[in-house]
Amino acid sequence: MKKYIEFIVSEINKITTSCGEVLLFGENIDKGSCLSGLSRGLEVNSNGKIINIGNCELTHFGIGLGMMLDGGNSVLFAKQMDFILLGLEQACSTFNFIRAYKSRNEVGSFTIVCIVCDQGFQGPQSSSNNASDISSLANIPIYCINFKDDIAKIINDNLVAKGFRIIFVSQRAFNSEINKIPLIYGENDCSIFKYYEGRDVTLASYNFALPETLKIRNYLKSNGFESDLYHINYVPNHSLEPILNSIKKTGKLIVIDDSKSIKKYGDYLATNILKNGIKCDYIDQIRRGSEDKNYGVNHDQMIFDYEKILKFVSNRIS
Repeated sequence: MKKYIEFIVSEINKITTSCGEVLLFGENIDKGSCLSGLSRGLEVNSNGKIINIGNCELTHFGIGLGMMLDGGNSVLFAKQMDFILLGLEQACSTFNFIRAYKSRNEVGSFTIVCIVCDQGFQGPQSSSNNASDISSLANIPIYCINFKDDIAKIINDNLVAKGFRIIFVSQRAFNSEINKIPLIYGENDCSIFKYYEGRDVTLASYNFALPETLKIRNYLKSNGFESDLYHINYVPNHSLEPILNSIKKTGKLIVIDDSKSIKKYGDYLATNILKNGIKCDYIDQIRRGSEDKNYGVNHDQMIFDYEKILKFVSNRIS
């Protein structure tokens, strides 16, 4: 069975070996550690190129957006989310200019594939984990890929699709075996994926919390409770209808989010629940930002309260 990172590379190669002209570029993407393995084994077709570039993220974004404006296709591979922050002026201002004057059908493709250093013990310059904030700031779709089926669909549908997006991968999962649990369904815009059907509680996973959400689902099942399990990506203005319908059925919602963003996409879900007059009980398993002491080298992992979750689902608390 392939590991998480091996499967991601193999899915990328399915596209890049057959899509025609495409540029894959990044810092030492085919040398040394190959971005900790993210870019090891990348392949392109005879009309594509793989190029190593220097250390200047603001320029990298400009290259990709410039190629997109000219109708070309490119994929930038980046070592960590912290480096993405250096290109946000281009992601916001330059891309805003492009989409003010060009429709999506008139441009090419620019995709960033980037590591989130979420394995812990990395220090203050290798620990950004706030993809939803970047999505909100730049108003672009951002995908956090977790299991086999959502990885395959997101890469197949988006890697060289017209427009601009970011695909984040979890470094914590790199050496884990790829999870092959089949999808029940996925939205066309890759905003929502459903993995399990249940009547007792709705589980809404964000960021890279899907593996832990699956553990919660299995724990609840072992105690006699069935869950609707969804994973939600950061796609602006996506429809929440499937999840809202699930909450109407179950009457209970648990949001699981291991990002460090203070403002959560789960808050947007809660707002829509209130706007639609849906009655439900709600708890979350999240973290909002970090305390000052947690910006240094630390464990950097969430602790999940299984006892609280079971009490909530079994109606002993609300």
